[in-house]
Amino acid sequence: MIAEYKTSSLRREEGWNEAAEANDPVLAMLGVGRQLWESEPGDRFVERLRSEDLPVPPPAQRPSNPAENLPEAVWRRVAAHQGEKFKTVTGLPFTFEMEGAGIWFFRDGKRINRKLTRKQFEVALSRCPLKSTTEINDLMDYPYVFAVLMDRRIREQAW
Repeated sequence: MIAEYKTSSLRREEGWNEAAEANDPVLAMLGVGRQLWESEPGDRFVERLRSEDLPVPPPAQRPSNPAENLPEAVWRRVAAHQGEKFKTVTGLPFTFEMEGAGIWFFRDGKRINRKLTRKQFEVALSRCPLKSTTEINDLMDYPYVFAVLMDRRIREQAW
């Protein structure tokens, strides 16, 4: 009611007419996109965007070199240890869960707001062995990624 009053008074003050309103391209967009949120609520949409969950493409061919299997082998080890406690370099405990082609990290039972994609994980893996977190600080969630990659359960004898 208040908004309607303000717009109607604005229309009177500026000599607003219906013909001008009908030809205004910005006002013509009013209400466009309402149907976009009918099938997926806004919060779920934002979570989906933040997750960056993309399907993993199947490998084109089976690599013959065992070193080429390293990302897949490490990914399987990470999957085997999800839910277990890990610690960052500073000693902060965390856990993680794998979902699709990514990893969600949890601290104090709360999920970190961004999903680490498998692609970013593999970029960090390609830089192993790591000496400090600064070697991967250009990646998302790097303190957690460092802790996971440098943990004996994950790296085994690979690096």
